[in-house]
Amino acid sequence: MFGGTDPSHVRHLEQWFSNSAEFLAFERGEIGAAAFLAALRKGTGLRAPDDALGRVFEGLILHEIEGVAPLLRQLAAEYPLYALSNNNELLWRGIQRVCTTLDVFEQVFLSQEIGLLKPDPAAFCYALEQIGCEPREAVLIDDNPQCVAAAAELGLETVLFCDAAQTARELAEILDSENRA
Repeated sequence: MFGGTDPSHVRHLEQWFSNSAEFLAFERGEIGAAAFLAALRKGTGLRAPDDALGRVFEGLILHEIEGVAPLLRQLAAEYPLYALSNNNELLWRGIQRVCTTLDVFEQVFLSQEIGLLKPDPAAFCYALEQIGCEPREAVLIDDNPQCVAAAAELGLETVLFCDAAQTARELAEILDSENRA
């Protein structure tokens, strides 16, 4: 047993999510929570009602990542900030509940609203077009190496987020070199 959960059940859920067309459709906003949760129950054998499963998803977001809030506030004092997030309506509720820095973003682009998922280049291009920015004028910070690689291929400066201190150091290097250019 692992944390009160049979590891084979955890692996089964991980496998379902990694192979689920319904999960991707939910993240793109093509299906709603009820259809997604019905597919989740069917694909995994879970028997919980929608409200219970919804609370589980919302509860996956426990807290802000240490050090990120002050970094975002510092950056927002000097630069316009935008967010591009692969998300769904259930996780978004959890994020809104715990995140104290959503107000620093000029705009938040959510996959379930724009119908595009990172690392698809179209997701980055959509956000850049909406804000009127060329790729060479933007810096992407993301915790997914595939998203960072896709953005870099488009010409964005990128930082692979590991923690706030490392991100602040890498951003300072990028911004210092741009200020010298």
